[in-house]
Amino acid sequence: MQASNSSEWITIPILPCVSIEETLHFWQALGFEITYKQTHPYQYGVVERGGHQLHFGRLKGMDAANNFYTGCLIAVPNAGDVYYEITQLLKQHIGRVPHAGIPSVSRMKPNTTRFTLTDVSGNAIIFVSRSEQDQETWEKAENKNQSKLHRAIAIAIRFRDYKNDDEAAIKTLDAALKRINNENSIDIAEALIMRIELAERAADAAKITECKLLLTKLNLLERDLVRLKQKHRTLE
Repeated sequence: MQASNSSEWITIPILPCVSIEETLHFWQALGFEITYKQTHPYQYGVVERGGHQLHFGRLKGMDAANNFYTGCLIAVPNAGDVYYEITQLLKQHIGRVPHAGIPSVSRMKPNTTRFTLTDVSGNAIIFVSRSEQDQETWEKAENKNQSKLHRAIAIAIRFRDYKNDDEAAIKTLDAALKRINNENSIDIAEALIMRIELAERAADAAKITECKLLLTKLNLLERDLVRLKQKHRTLE
C-alpha cells in the first residue's frame, strides 16, 4: 500500500458572514491583507496575516446578532501585543474600542493570555498566547488550599477573563464578599476593586458607591491600591 502524503489533505474552515465586502473591509482595517475576494456566483473571501488565513462565505439570511456559535482560535506569540494593536486600530476605524455588541473586543487584563474579537458578522475570533498560563489560571481557581475569598477571586478572574461571563464573576464576588470572616485586607480590597470595575461596566452606580465606601474603610496604603488597580486594568 502506498504511503499517503500528509500535504494532500488541507482543512479550511469557512466562517459565515452577512456581507463579504463589509467583512473583508473590517479585517483589512485591523491589519489583515485581503488575499482573495469573489462576489459571483457567491460571495467568498480570504484575509491573511502572519502566514495564516481566515476564510469567509456569505450566508444568505444570516443575522449577525444571533451568531453565537461560530469562530476560531488564533495562536500568537503574545496576545497582549496583538490586543494593544487591534484596539488602537479599532479606535482609528470606528473611533472607539467597543466592548459590547457587534463588532466588539473583550477586555484584556495584564498577565492574561487571551481575548476575543467579535467581527461584523458576529464571529468570535479568540487570540491566545502560546503558553502554559491558561492551565495555571484554571488550576489556581480549582485549588481548595486557600482562603475562600482568595479562591473566589481566582474563580471570578476565570469567569471574567477566560469565559467573558461578567454575570458569573459578579455572583461569585458578591457571594464571597457577603461571607467575609477574618480575611486578608489585601484580598478584600482586590475583590472590591474587581467588583467596582464590573459594576462600572454594568452602569450600576449604587454598587460602585457601596464598594468604594467599603474600600475606603480598609485604610490600605496608596501603593497597595495602585498595584491592585493596575493588576485589573484593561490593556488599551
